[in-house]
Amino acid sequence: MVIRTLILHPTPCQISSLAIAQEMLDTANRIAVLRAGQPLFEHRTLRPNDALTQNPNVDLVILPGLGLATPRELRSAMTTENFARLSQSLATLSRPDVTLAGACSGCFALGAAGLLDGRTVTTTWWLAPYLKSLFPKVQLDPSQVVWQDGDLFTAGAAFAQIDLMLALIEHFGGFALAEDCRRFTMADSRPSQLPYLLIATLVAGDPQLQRAEIYVRRNISRQVELAELAEAAGLGARTFARRLGQKAAMTPTEFTQTLRVTEAIRLARTSDLPQSEIAHRVGYGDDTALRRVMLKRAGQTLESFRR
Repeated sequence: MVIRTLILHPTPCQISSLAIAQEMLDTANRIAVLRAGQPLFEHRTLRPNDALTQNPNVDLVILPGLGLATPRELRSAMTTENFARLSQSLATLSRPDVTLAGACSGCFALGAAGLLDGRTVTTTWWLAPYLKSLFPKVQLDPSQVVWQDGDLFTAGAAFAQIDLMLALIEHFGGFALAEDCRRFTMADSRPSQLPYLLIATLVAGDPQLQRAEIYVRRNISRQVELAELAEAAGLGARTFARRLGQKAAMTPTEFTQTLRVTEAIRLARTSDLPQSEIAHRVGYGDDTALRRVMLKRAGQTLESFRR
């Protein structure tokens, strides 16, 4: 079976993201020919206006990143005719039998097309709070590099396009083909954005949330209750939780867990400390508790992060 694939070329566009999408499909086809004698993906690239005019019959639509890195850039772009056309083309191409895939800031066009409501998605970690503010019906998990919710695939920042393409290749062609593509392109497995996530960036500009971050870091070897954390920020518990959700798209529990997990990853990468000692240093009673949180928040064990 040949997968009829359309890659949308938006304006603006993250050119590296577009090139990765094209190159990974070509790589999959070369390997598929070696393995089975025929390519898996029949793909072409169209501008949104051409996609609207032609309304092609496809199985898979891929939207690369838009090359927009800040909420200000997104706000400006989302008022343009180009963005309106892109969202319209996505809505038109979305059918029950079509798989949609978007990366990075491209997820905002999927949201504007009404395709994220009620779905679990990921996006670039520092844009996650803004995505949640624009599309409150979305279920957001910015710790994931790639997330599949039925026929919808979403991914994080620019080079997560590689991870997205490998997930699509595995979905349509199986694990063996995706693994061969990974080996041919020398692409490492990155199931989590947590090693790259900076809480300080998410709470920048909010002195009270910054105080809460510092407080957790100074007391990271023990558990900190919500009331204590809110007091450190100079806020009531409900106000603190609401402010944190608006600014960082996190609950207080996710906030403290993320700080502990990212510190555990840092220690694993920069030291030879045993996991039991790392667990103690980041406020977990034993390595079993840390392992449980690592699997929940990062999708892999702490040992897999060691260099």
